[in-house]
Amino acid sequence: MHLSSASADLSRIANFAVLPWQGCFFVASFLLNWGARLRTSCGALTLTALTGCWPSGSSSSEQTKNAVKTALKAAVKQNGNSYNLVENKALSVKARAILEAYLKEVEAGYTYVFEPQNVTDFCPTDVTVGADGFGTAVFSMPENAVDPQAWKNAANALVANFLCYYRYNGNNVEFCVEIVKQEAADGQGEAADRMVIFAKRHYGESGGDITPPML
Repeated sequence: MHLSSASADLSRIANFAVLPWQGCFFVASFLLNWGARLRTSCGALTLTALTGCWPSGSSSSEQTKNAVKTALKAAVKQNGNSYNLVENKALSVKARAILEAYLKEVEAGYTYVFEPQNVTDFCPTDVTVGADGFGTAVFSMPENAVDPQAWKNAANALVANFLCYYRYNGNNVEFCVEIVKQEAADGQGEAADRMVIFAKRHYGESGGDITPPML
């Protein structure tokens, strides 16, 4: 579709819009016809502009979190671990405070922000937010973060050396995965997205709950 044609169509909208009923019918007809012509020339993306909505589907951040969860579940199955990963999305509101507490441990030299593709062993870091304790691991973002394979090494290390310590009721691990932006320390550098993976610590209660060892 040529720009001159689009300009002419827009002029016709301006002329007809002043007439209440005729204008409404014309505008509706115009949008349908113009949308069809734009689809022919520009493809399906034009529909997004017409409706004012993004295409349906998960955002890249949701896809990335799903990739991590897929990798973790695959690692549990592959390693023959007899516990269930129980995701609690409500814990995501604590993710920023957890990251901030974790970064203090990094500054003190007790732990690191890990690269998921290079992790072979792992020791969890416990942080406290409010009255709750969380075993926590923080990772930088790999290339192609939406692919579960990008998180395979990290997932294997976490399943073998981290999540198993936070079991409760025998075989459950309450965990959450969230992406949090880490601001530059000097306020001038670029912020970086961090993958925060944490498991809630459950202390022993009546009924056979298991208290994980303090690490």
